[in-house]
Amino acid sequence: MSNGGGGSHTAIQKEREQSMSGSDDTPQEVDFSKPNVARIYDYYLGGKDNYPADRDAGRLVLGAAPDVPLAALENREFLKRATEFLMRDQGIRQFVDIGPGLPTQGNVHQLARQHDPSAHVVYVDNDPVVLMHSKSLLHGAPGVIAIHAPVGITRT
Repeated sequence: MSNGGGGSHTAIQKEREQSMSGSDDTPQEVDFSKPNVARIYDYYLGGKDNYPADRDAGRLVLGAAPDVPLAALENREFLKRATEFLMRDQGIRQFVDIGPGLPTQGNVHQLARQHDPSAHVVYVDNDPVVLMHSKSLLHGAPGVIAIHAPVGITRT
């Protein structure tokens, strides 16, 4: 998460326009018979944006690591506390969430807007399936956008 100070407004606007036009690498169709790590995480959080393949894979993980759902919930609680601290005590109103997975229950935009409805959030993920779901879930949410960025972005 970042205050968003500095950076290029033009670059963000260009990415926003590109993401809205569908000219990125968002898949047009998703194979829901294949599990996706972001949807498995959603399953652990008790969310609704997961499918049988995700739940089956999630249950397999539980056989080896039964505390994974607890860790996911604790991670979400940390996100809640961190967002509240940054907004209340530091005055931050713009966030960049890198690798957020699905922006479902208790995510940055929801948490931030509990404190300030005008807060802005950019979700950045390298998973095209997450990007597709995110665009659908966030459609019409002002000041919130999901963009694709590959791992290993370097500054030139």
